[in-house]
Amino acid sequence: MSNKIFGYVRVSAKDQNTDRQTLALTNCDEILIDKVSGKNADRPELNKLRGMVRAGDTVYVKSVDRLARNTKDLLELLEELTTKGVSVTFIDNSMTFDNNPTSKFMITMLGAVGELERSFIRQRQSEGIAAAKERGVFKGRQKDEELREKIHGYIRRGTHSNDEIIKLVGCGRATFYRIKKELANNR
Repeated sequence: MSNKIFGYVRVSAKDQNTDRQTLALTNCDEILIDKVSGKNADRPELNKLRGMVRAGDTVYVKSVDRLARNTKDLLELLEELTTKGVSVTFIDNSMTFDNNPTSKFMITMLGAVGELERSFIRQRQSEGIAAAKERGVFKGRQKDEELREKIHGYIRRGTHSNDEIIKLVGCGRATFYRIKKELANNR
């Protein structure tokens, strides 16, 4: 039995595009794609990958944050895989993790940088929300039922485009299209 090359792709939502990651994994025998949050390591395709890999196999991942969002999960996953004799290569970092001390140090640093970047994003988001509240333009999450009624009303009237409705009700695009789809399915 020959060694296999696996690719692993993760996006946070079902409607997100995986092309950026899959294009980097052209030489893989099999690519597994999760469309779920990376907040924990219990993901369907990742679990499938963990069960499929054997000694001598290689797993390619576009970037560290696609495999795990925190250092603890990242190190546990890498230890599990490398203990089986599987190597893990992160394409963006040009780094192969093979359970030697230098690799462990480097992956810990990359994971820590990823966590730091994520905390900066959350901080900037909080600052943006605070500034929007001061200007009186932040509505926050509206109650779903109230939002549904507003969106359904605009759609029934047919006088506004989707983008106009999104601005008028103050919701995100994903929320608007989810509610619009619910309306279409309930007709």
